Amino acid sequence: MTKKISLCALFAALIAIGTRIIIPTPLLPLTLQTFMVILAGLILGKKLGAFSVSVYVIAGLAGLPVFTQGGGLGYIFHPTFGYTVSFIFGAWLAGFIAEKLKTSVTNLFIAGFSAIVLIYAIGIPYYYLAARFYTGNILAARTLLIYFVLMPLPGDIIKCLAAAIFVTKLKKFQVQ
Repeated sequence: MTKKISLCALFAALIAIGTRIIIPTPLLPLTLQTFMVILAGLILGKKLGAFSVSVYVIAGLAGLPVFTQGGGLGYIFHPTFGYTVSFIFGAWLAGFIAEKLKTSVTNLFIAGFSAIVLIYAIGIPYYYLAARFYTGNILAARTLLIYFVLMPLPGDIIKCLAAAIFVTKLKKFQVQ
């Protein structure tokens, strides 16, 4: 039990660290959060992966400055908060798929990439709605496609591949 709690805390901290490694873009900062979220799901499994991300989200909402632009309850109105919440579901999905399939780079890549698709599916509409109704910034479909799919997708594919390779190598050393 102590090991599981420690691993969840470790991944919550790794996600927070991932927010500080940023490639700034005009609308959506590109970070290593998604890499850490995918690793949480692939290594910890669906339940503990989602739990560790939940710990991160709760810490940010409680006021700890772990999100890309701070923390606190008011962050729910920030356009990128949809991505933050989607990380919980992304870690769960990556863990769920990884638990169902045989461990291989291909299968773990599929699990990680499925999480990315889910994160986009939740994060992009949330960003659009928050930007439109809270900040008054109406974004065109072309802008959403460029800044929220085409720009982050190559990096996210690389993160999925790196996570799949890392976890495959890690599983070889894991003691049962």
